[in-house]
Amino acid sequence: MTSIDFNAQRLDHAKQIVNKIKLPAQPTIVIEINKEMRTEHPDFPRIAHLVTQDASISAKVINVINSPFFGLASKCESIVKALTYMGLENFRKVVLTACLQDALGGGTAADKIFWDHSLHTAVTAESLAKSMRGVLSAENITPDMAYMTGLFHDCAIPMLLKRTPEYKAFTHAALSHKRDIIQEEDALVGSDHCVVGGLLAKTWSLPEAVCKTIIHHHTSDLSGQGKVPGKLIALIKVADYIAYTFGYSIGMADRVIDGEWDPEEWSELNEGVLQELHMGPDDLIDLKDAIFEQLGAQ
Repeated sequence: MTSIDFNAQRLDHAKQIVNKIKLPAQPTIVIEINKEMRTEHPDFPRIAHLVTQDASISAKVINVINSPFFGLASKCESIVKALTYMGLENFRKVVLTACLQDALGGGTAADKIFWDHSLHTAVTAESLAKSMRGVLSAENITPDMAYMTGLFHDCAIPMLLKRTPEYKAFTHAALSHKRDIIQEEDALVGSDHCVVGGLLAKTWSLPEAVCKTIIHHHTSDLSGQGKVPGKLIALIKVADYIAYTFGYSIGMADRVIDGEWDPEEWSELNEGVLQELHMGPDDLIDLKDAIFEQLGAQ
């Protein structure tokens, strides 16, 4: 893939495009929950009230909680009960997911493919981060950060599609990484989904490492990225690949460009990514099988 120079001028130009797209502001619920989590003793009743007072978000939170990705042992219809059972960290992820779904909207077949891939990537990234704590600890990468990055990494795709109907031709390729479309996106909309997605993440006050990783998640060369966390970029690339091939395995063949990625082929093309995580091709195959089993059980 082509390595794109994400310099200040490029980001400034992207911001001009973003102003036309009108990025959704960080929801008040997310702001207040984050504040509460920073206190010594978070107030669970207040957090539950913040969610329940917004009927639309409350309904989406319940829907996400009862989805295969976050489903409890039994169906839950109460925000208070969900918060108690799941714990604050997991509940915050659910609220963030519901708020992003609410902000981006959409109910088309393309939107479903986007959301399935985003959630698969988020869950996969979190699982990988838990299994690689030793490798990731030097850059202070947590499973929560990995989840957020996976959830938001392609978030600009539905926004660009709404602004520019011609972008539809790029949606499957953007999700699959089978074709380098960054320069094509630039030519069409004046920016690309990586930069726009990173700016949205920044608007929502996600950690700086998460925002930078989203901006660079199509970057082929992980060296010389400065303060950009190379290991988080590598982790998201692996999670993205596993999530994509899982989607193929369950019959979503309409989003496959030139067939499924073969693990050995992907490993050869992304040798530097695997090295960043101290992995080899056999490790990728083992992780892929384990994640497939986890996702298939959901």
